Amino acid sequence: MVGLRFSLLALLTASVWWPTNAAAQTFVCPNGPGPGEIQVGTTGGSGGIAVIPICASDGSEAEDVDPVPAGPEWEDRWGAIARGKAGGWGAVGDMLSKRSAEQAALKQCESTASTSRAACKVSIAYYNQCAVYVWGSSGGVSSSAVDITTASQQALELCNKTSNDCEILYSNCSYPKQLN
Repeated sequence: MVGLRFSLLALLTASVWWPTNAAAQTFVCPNGPGPGEIQVGTTGGSGGIAVIPICASDGSEAEDVDPVPAGPEWEDRWGAIARGKAGGWGAVGDMLSKRSAEQAALKQCESTASTSRAACKVSIAYYNQCAVYVWGSSGGVSSSAVDITTASQQALELCNKTSNDCEILYSNCSYPKQLN
């Protein structure tokens, strides 16, 4: 008797929950269930109308969902500014790596120096943004930011703390390049 009550309770519970879940995911499948589908019933066929299977996902395969398209791919771009003690100066942008930007700026600095002992050093290396080099009577200052205006304001503010004759000598942006 207890077993019968348990079976009836299980059947009642299943009949209450199963139809709503199945109905929400069911669809007509005229050729029968396909991969990842199960047949859950049929349409009523009578009066010359054929019986058509009704299917639902069995949960084993993902539903057909359009994949989210991948965004564009970007390639970083680097720039660098180098300054030497003997008047050397070098600045490059749009380089593929930090190392190549620094080496190119140093080479340019050494080639423009008044002596072979230029003692060139990289003052700033930057990527995917802009850089500015400002010079005043107390020396040079460089800054980088998302745009030239912001980088200029930052560098001029720093320079004006020690000099009253600051001017922008160089500005450039090395923004990333879209690959696709």
